[in-house]
Amino acid sequence: MIKLLATGLWASVVTLGAVFGVLEWQKNAQTGDGAQAELKIEEYRTKAINVPIIGNGAIQGYMVAQFVFTVDVTAMRKLAIDPEIYVLDEAFKTIYAGEQINFQNMKKQDLPALAKALADNVNGRLGLPIVQEVLIDQLSYIPKNEMRG
Repeated sequence: MIKLLATGLWASVVTLGAVFGVLEWQKNAQTGDGAQAELKIEEYRTKAINVPIIGNGAIQGYMVAQFVFTVDVTAMRKLAIDPEIYVLDEAFKTIYAGEQINFQNMKKQDLPALAKALADNVNGRLGLPIVQEVLIDQLSYIPKNEMRG
């Protein structure tokens, strides 16, 4: 009878020790990856914007654009304003001005340049590297002659 109790007690102690060891191992594995834990990224989707494209002194059509951007959450806590406003403003200015990219004669390699320019300009205006990456969700051109009304 005593051997049975001792065996049961020994099995319980070994099981509790194994559980404690696994929990400590998992806790150390999570805190050991410090660089990954420091950079927490969140994704935001902007509203769609309509930007008039002007050429030859008249409206030629409209560019409809929507973006997804990722932000560093720890750096964003330092801001009192939503960075979406700055992303949309920079997107409108970049598309409307058309200095870097000619939207009437657009090439495939212009899209990465547009996304990078938006991220760099927003971070420059905010004074912090908050926007990690800008992704183009939708980019459509509607010529003036194809519009309703």
